[in-house]
Amino acid sequence: MSSSGTSSRVGLRVNGDMETSLLEQRDLSDNATPMPPGLEWLREDCESRGGFFIETEHHMISYTPGKDRLIVCFDNLNSVRATERREPFGFPLFVKEGWGVLGVMVKRMDWFQCPDLKERMVEIRDSGLFDAYETVGFYGSSMGGFGAMAFSPLAGEKGVVVAFAPQSTLRPRIVKFERRYTAAMRRGDWSGDYNDVANHLNEIGRAYIIFDPYVEEDRLHAARMTGPTIEHLPVRSFTHKIPPMLKRMDILKTVAREGLSGQMSRRRFYHLIRARRTAAPYLVALIDRAHERGHTRLAHSAARVAVKLRNNWKTRHALRRLNAAVAELDDAAE
Repeated sequence: MSSSGTSSRVGLRVNGDMETSLLEQRDLSDNATPMPPGLEWLREDCESRGGFFIETEHHMISYTPGKDRLIVCFDNLNSVRATERREPFGFPLFVKEGWGVLGVMVKRMDWFQCPDLKERMVEIRDSGLFDAYETVGFYGSSMGGFGAMAFSPLAGEKGVVVAFAPQSTLRPRIVKFERRYTAAMRRGDWSGDYNDVANHLNEIGRAYIIFDPYVEEDRLHAARMTGPTIEHLPVRSFTHKIPPMLKRMDILKTVAREGLSGQMSRRRFYHLIRARRTAAPYLVALIDRAHERGHTRLAHSAARVAVKLRNNWKTRHALRRLNAAVAELDDAAE
C-alpha cells in the first residue's frame, strides 16, 4: 500500500458549520503516483479551516471552506513547476474573495482521466458540498480548462465555467487534429465519464470559453463545445497561454471574478481586453505573426513602435530579431 497512512474520515464544513456527510481517505495502491513536494502546507491549511485534503491514486483534492460561492479549480501543465509551495489554480484570489475552493491537482499529467478521481468527484457531489453553496464555479486553463468543462455537469444548472483554451477531449479517434499532448492520450484512462466535453454540453450550466482562434487546435476544440449556455470569447494573437497575457494586462483577476460570478457580458469582456494594446506579450505576438506571414518590414516597423510603448526585454528582443531580418533582406537586394 501507499504511504498515505491509515484511512480516516473527514467532514465537510461550509460557512463554519459541520455537515453530516463524511468523506474517507482511502489507502492507495502500490501503483499510485507519489505525492509531489510543496503540498504539506496546503493540507495543514485546509484542515485548520475545517476543510480536507484527499490523496487519490494520481491526483489530490483539497477543500478550503468559504461562503456563497464554491470554485472548483483544476491544475494546468504549469502547476507542477511549483515545488516549495504548490496551490490550486487561482487559489489566492478566491480565498481573498471569501469563496470556498475545491482544488483538483495532478500528480501525473493525465487530463484528470483516472477512475479513482472521477469516483471521488462524484462522491463529493453526493456528499452535498455543491448543494451547500449558492453557485459553483469551475476554473482552469488548457488541461485545467478541459477539467473545468468536463466536470462542470456535476453542479448542474448552478455551475459556471471560466475555461481558457480548453481541450474538448484527447481521445485520438475523435480529435485527430490534436498532436500536442500525445503522452497524455496514452497515460490517462479515457474510458468512462468525463472524457469528452461534447457529450455533456446540455448539462453545463453556463460557460465562458476564452481562446485564440489563430491557434488552430484551440479553435477546433472550441468548435466542438457549442451550445445555448456556452459563450465563446475569441481573443486573437493571445496564443495558447492566455492567463499570463491577461495577468500582464492586469485584468486576469477581474475576468475570473466577474466570469465566475456569471456577470461577464461580451461587451464587458471586450472592453476589458482593450488593455492588450499596450501589453508587451500581445504586441510581440502581433509582430511575430506579421513576420511569419512574410511581412518583415511591417513587423520591423511595429517592433520599433512596440519598444516605444513598452520598453522591456520582450519588445527589445523582437526588435533585435527584426533588425537582423531586415538586414538580411537588404543584403539580398544588393
